[in-house]
Amino acid sequence: MKHLGAPPSDLDRGWLVEPDPREHGTRSHHSVHEAIFVDGLATIRIEVPRGGMLKLLSAGTGSETWTIEAIAPGGASHSGDGTISKIRRGSMVPGGDATAQRLDIRDPEPGVWTVNVRGGERDRSMTLLVEDGSPIRLRAWLDDYSNLAGDTVTVHAGCSFPDDISINGDVAMSNATAAGATMLSMSARLLHEDGTSSGLAARSNRLQLHSMDAGIHTVIIDATIDDGVGGLLHRTATLPIAVEHDAPVLSGTAKVEPMDASRRRIELGLAGQPDRDRVLAGAEIWATSSDGHRPRCWIGGITPIDDGSVSLVLDADWLHGCDADTVEIRSLRLADVDTFVALTRLDRLPLEGVVIPATRASGLRTDRMHMGVLGPDRFVTSRTMHESAPPLRSAQPGGHNLMLVHGYCEDGDAWPLNQFTGDFTEYENLSQNFSHDQFALDIRSFGNQYKSYSIVAHSQGGNAGLHLYTFYWSGLDWSTGIRKVQALGTPLQGTPLAGSIADLGAIFGIQCGSNYDMTYDGAAQWASFIPSWARASTWVWSTTFEDGWFYDYCNIGSDLLLSDPEDGVVEVSGAHLNGTNDMGTKEGWCHIQGMADPAQTLDTNRNDEMDSEGAR
Repeated sequence: MKHLGAPPSDLDRGWLVEPDPREHGTRSHHSVHEAIFVDGLATIRIEVPRGGMLKLLSAGTGSETWTIEAIAPGGASHSGDGTISKIRRGSMVPGGDATAQRLDIRDPEPGVWTVNVRGGERDRSMTLLVEDGSPIRLRAWLDDYSNLAGDTVTVHAGCSFPDDISINGDVAMSNATAAGATMLSMSARLLHEDGTSSGLAARSNRLQLHSMDAGIHTVIIDATIDDGVGGLLHRTATLPIAVEHDAPVLSGTAKVEPMDASRRRIELGLAGQPDRDRVLAGAEIWATSSDGHRPRCWIGGITPIDDGSVSLVLDADWLHGCDADTVEIRSLRLADVDTFVALTRLDRLPLEGVVIPATRASGLRTDRMHMGVLGPDRFVTSRTMHESAPPLRSAQPGGHNLMLVHGYCEDGDAWPLNQFTGDFTEYENLSQNFSHDQFALDIRSFGNQYKSYSIVAHSQGGNAGLHLYTFYWSGLDWSTGIRKVQALGTPLQGTPLAGSIADLGAIFGIQCGSNYDMTYDGAAQWASFIPSWARASTWVWSTTFEDGWFYDYCNIGSDLLLSDPEDGVVEVSGAHLNGTNDMGTKEGWCHIQGMADPAQTLDTNRNDEMDSEGAR
C-alpha cells in the first residue's frame, strides 16, 4: 500500500475534499408504473406534458410477445404503425438476458393517456417505464454520507432543471420553484436485499429512515410534479444508501515519529480496537509560513488498524519554509475501503515534534512525496484471488506487458485480441460484481506474474485500474511510459444504472446486482481520495450513439434511465474526471455488443493508439 501525498492545489480545486451529498445523490427523468394482468390485459393511466417524445417500455415475464397500445386524451390510438409512433425492439437493458419492445410517440397530445398492454398471463405483474420528454428531473440526496448502523438517515427530494443537476439540491429546487415547477406529492418505499419493500413516511420533501442496519439500502421515491406550464409529470428516483458499522473512534492523540530524513509517521490513537483491519484515510496538513496559516499538502491512503492506532505518513518536504510549531491535521477522514463512507471525522489536531528538512525536494524525491516508499509493511493480501490464471495470450510470465481488463459483470472477451500486438495479456474474472478495491486487488493478484504492465480497461475496469495505481504498489509502477491506465466507457463519476439495477434488475434479467461504488454518490466519495498525480497518468475516452431522426439511443431500456449523450451504460458527463487526460467523445459507438451501434471496444483506430501508447 502506498503512502499518498498531494499538493495544496488539489484541495484548492476541490479534488481531495469530501463531497457535498446535496450536489450528488440521484436524478431521474423517467417514471415506473406497475399493473396486474386481468384476462390478458394490463392498463395504466399516465400524465403526459406538451411536446417532446413519449417513450413507453413494458417489462415483465414474456414481454417480448406482448402488444402495447397508447390512447391519447382525444381518443387517437397509437401502436407503432402510424406516422408518429414506432415500435422499438431489442435487449431490455445492457447485460440483461431479456428482450423487450418500446413504443415511441412523437409530439404527444398533453393530458391523461391510457396505456394498454396485452398478452400477459393472468395475475402476472407488468412494469411500465415512461419517459415523457419533459426536461424536469426528480432529485434525491442525503444530508450526510457518514451513516452508521443505528443512525437516523435523512433523505431529501425535489425537482430540478437539467442545468442544475450538479448543484446543491436545495438551490436547484428553489430555482425550479421560481420558474413555476413544484413537487406536489411524493411517496417512498425501502427496498430490502431479499426483494421485498416497506413503505416510508414522507413529510414535505423529506423522509427519515430510523435505526438502519449496516449494508446497502435502496430508497425508491415516486413523485408528482407540476411543470409550471400546465402539465403534470410522474417521476421515479432510486437512491442507494451505504450504511457502515464498526467505526473506529479517535482518542484525540497523535504521536509523530521519524521514519527517515524526511518522512514522519503520524500514529493516531484509537479508543479501542474495532473488528475491521484497515481503513481509507485522508487529511489536510496545515502550517504557518510567510503567506500565513494554510494547507501545505494532503496525505492519505489505505492504512491498517494495528495495536489501537491508525498511521498516516507525512513527507515533511511538503512543509519546507514552515514553522514546525504550527503544524496540524485538519479535515481528517477515516473511511470504509469498499464504500468510501466516512466512518470517523476529526476537524483539527495539533502535531508536535514534526522536524522539517532544511532543503526542498526535487527529482525522484517528488515521486516519493506522492507515493511513499515501498516497504515490507505496505503489502496487503488480495481477498479475491484467481483460482487459476487465465490464458497468457502473447505475454510471458516475468515480462513487460499491456493488460486488457474488462468491466462489471463481463460474460466474455471484452476486447478484440487481434487488434493488439506485442506483449499483452488479458485479465478475466467473469460475471463478478466487485467493489473498486476488490477489483483492483484481483487485477494485482493476476498481474503479479509480470514484472510490469499498464492497463487498457473497459467500463469499471478503468475505475479499478486507477484505484490500483493510486493506492497499491503493483506492476503499474514499474512500467515504462506515461500512460499507466487507459480507460474507455468508465463511470468515473458514476452511472444511474448502478443504482437502478437494485430496483429493476430482477425484471430486466440482470444477474450481478447493484454496485454502490458506481452510483453518483459512491463515485463522488471515491474520487475525493484520488490525487492529481494519479489522475494525470490516466487517459479517458467516451462514446455515444450516432444521433439521427427518430433514433437517439444505444439501448431501448437504459435510454430511459440515462441522460444524453450516453453509450447505453455510462453518460458522457460521468465518463470523464477532472485532472485525467480527456481524449474526447466519439459518436457511433455503444458500450457493448448487441446495442444500436457497434461496441466501443471494437474501434480499431482507438485500439491501435492504446496499444502503441500504453506503458509496458
